[in-house]
Amino acid sequence: MPSPSSPTLTMSLFPEEQLDSPLGYFPAQPGQTFKEGGWTIVRKLGWGPRSSTWLAVDNKEGVDRYGAIKILTAAATEDSTGKIERDILLGPVKNIQNGVPELLTNFYEHDTKGKRHLCLVFRVLGHSVEELRLSNIYDGEYLPLHIVQKVVGDISERLAQLADQRFVHGAVTADNFLFWSVQAAVDIRKMLAKSPSNKAEKILGSDGVTYPVVKSQPIPNGFRWDSPEEDIMRAVIYLSNYAHARPIGGAGTLESPKNFLPPEALQGGRVDHKSDIWMLGCTTYLLLTGNVLFSDSYIGSPTKTAAEVLGKLETLLTESEKLAENDISSAALFLRSCLAIKPTNRASAEDILRGGWIKTGYS
Repeated sequence: MPSPSSPTLTMSLFPEEQLDSPLGYFPAQPGQTFKEGGWTIVRKLGWGPRSSTWLAVDNKEGVDRYGAIKILTAAATEDSTGKIERDILLGPVKNIQNGVPELLTNFYEHDTKGKRHLCLVFRVLGHSVEELRLSNIYDGEYLPLHIVQKVVGDISERLAQLADQRFVHGAVTADNFLFWSVQAAVDIRKMLAKSPSNKAEKILGSDGVTYPVVKSQPIPNGFRWDSPEEDIMRAVIYLSNYAHARPIGGAGTLESPKNFLPPEALQGGRVDHKSDIWMLGCTTYLLLTGNVLFSDSYIGSPTKTAAEVLGKLETLLTESEKLAENDISSAALFLRSCLAIKPTNRASAEDILRGGWIKTGYS
C-alpha cells in the first residue's frame, strides 16, 4: 500500500466515489487482476452508491471476451444487498429472455485493507439513459418525445416480464436504463483503440491512505440526445440493477429517491408491480421535461401532494416548453395512467404496451 507521503493531487477531493468512505469502495485501477489472474481490469465504466463497475478482459485460455465487473462496496457485500441481487439474477431474472443483464460469473475479492467485496461479472452494456439526458446540457437536460417513447416502451417490456415472475424491480429510474453496446471482443478492442482508458491518478484520503482514482468512461453506443427516430428505434434498452428487487406483495419502502416512490411505498403499504409503474411515470416526466415532478414536500404528504400536482399536469408540461402543443394532452393522459394514486387504478406494464403512446422494436 502506498504511504501517506506518496505524490498526490489533492486531499480527499474524489471526483467520483469516495474511496476513503466507511462504505468501503474497492480501489481498482486498469491493469489490476482479479480472481487469481482470471480477469484484468481495462477501464472504469461507472459507479453508484453501492458499487463501481469496470470493463475487464477474461484471461481464460481459449476465451476471447470482455465482461463488466460490478464490484460491491464492503458494506453492500456484508449487508446482503449484493447476494440478493446475485440470487435474483440467477433466479427469476434468468427466466426473462431479453433486455436484462446477463450474469456471467461471480466471485469475492479482498482489497488492500482485507475487506471482502462481492464481484458480479456481467455481459458488457453501454451508458445509461440518464447520462444521455444529462448530455443535453445546453437545452434543459431533457430528451425528445420520440426517444422517451422508445425508452418507456422498452422498459415496459422488461417490467411486464418481471411482473410475470412475480417480482418488483424497485428502482425504475433512468440511471438503471442501459443501452445495449458492442459485445464482441474484437469490436471492444477497436473501441478501446479509438478511446484509450483513463489512467489512475493519486489522491490522499482523509484516512491518510493514497488511493488510485480513475474517472468513468462508459462504452459509447453511437446515440445522441437528439438522435432522430429512425436511429433511436435501433436501440435496445436494458433494465439493470436488481439489488432492490423483491417478491410482489412485500411491505415497506423501496430504495429509489423518495420523491419517485409511490404513496403505498412511503406509507408502508403493499408493494407490487404497480409500484414500478409509478416510478416509471415519475421517470417519464423527468425525461420529457428535465424536471422532477414531485418536490420534497411530496414525501411527507404523498397522497395530497400527488393529487394537487396531477391536477395541473397539462400546465406543467406546457410551462416546460419541451413538448409540442399537440403532444401535451396525450403525454398528460399517459402520465396520469402511470400515476394513479390507488394502485388498482394504475396502468400495468401490459396496459402501457397496448396503450399506443409508447414505441418499441424497430421502425
